[in-house]
Amino acid sequence: MKRAVLYLALALAVSPALAGSEAGTPRDMVLLTVSGPLGKTNRGPVDAKRDVLLAGQKAQFKSAFEFDRAMQATVTGQPNTFAKPASFSGPRLRELLESLEAAKLKVTFIALNSFAGWLAPQDIEASDWILALSADGVPLGIGQQGPIWLVKSGMQQLDSSDPKHGDWVWNVFYIKIGE
Repeated sequence: MKRAVLYLALALAVSPALAGSEAGTPRDMVLLTVSGPLGKTNRGPVDAKRDVLLAGQKAQFKSAFEFDRAMQATVTGQPNTFAKPASFSGPRLRELLESLEAAKLKVTFIALNSFAGWLAPQDIEASDWILALSADGVPLGIGQQGPIWLVKSGMQQLDSSDPKHGDWVWNVFYIKIGE
């Protein structure tokens, strides 16, 4: 029981800030970059030589925020490809955006394969979205929807009116706030 309380306390303590060190710069491998109208940033503009994937996506920003694997929250969900619900762990999207003082605008999620899906601010407020780093305690690898999978609690519900709606985008490595 003490161990469970300790893990819960640790998860809650790190939930608002996925950044690694006290200075706000990641200590480990960067898994996610967020750009757009942010109140907090920890990196400068895209460097075509250093940021090959971002440059390949034609990302342009003067500053952004980089994250490593430091923060966790948990939701239970069931994507269409899973036979039963699973427990997904990662940062809560709403808390991550609040911690960056992000403007409440359309949020676009860009995957390693160039797929881009989006969520409106009301979508983010209405559901318990997380940026899942693991499923049932196992880290999500590149071949298993990782490094980051946009997941919400409950069953998968796709917005059939727009195939680019952000429901359950996987292989996320970049988030853009605003158009």
